[in-house]
Amino acid sequence: MEADLDHMRRAFDERIWAAIRTLGHRLAEDGSITFISGVLADRPNAMGTAMLASASAAMEAVALELAPRWVNILSPGTTDTPLLARTLGEGRDAYVAALTEKLPLRRQGTASEAGAAVVFLMSNGFMNGETLQIDGGSRLV
Repeated sequence: MEADLDHMRRAFDERIWAAIRTLGHRLAEDGSITFISGVLADRPNAMGTAMLASASAAMEAVALELAPRWVNILSPGTTDTPLLARTLGEGRDAYVAALTEKLPLRRQGTASEAGAAVVFLMSNGFMNGETLQIDGGSRLV
């Protein structure tokens, strides 16, 4: 009830409207589209993330509308990027330490691992309408 509405609006602007604007450009009929979602789409938390979670989940609904292009979603867990540091600020180190302690792999993901997953989704012409989870096993714990 006390959430910053501008912050919530930005979640949809960045996740949904930016993607729609991008898709407004001519796309090849046999092309690949890969969206980046996030672990919140499947596992939202009670820390003010409802809008981000719903914006992430909404991206998964477009695959049928864009056929015959193949559309997939990469849903990474916590990934070591500058965005994580900006988002968490001074609490980053404590968050990462607590997370890595409970993850089966005992570490967060890397940008290179996320990039490799995107390349896989974009290069496999029979992979369509899927959400690829690369979360270090966080769904298991």
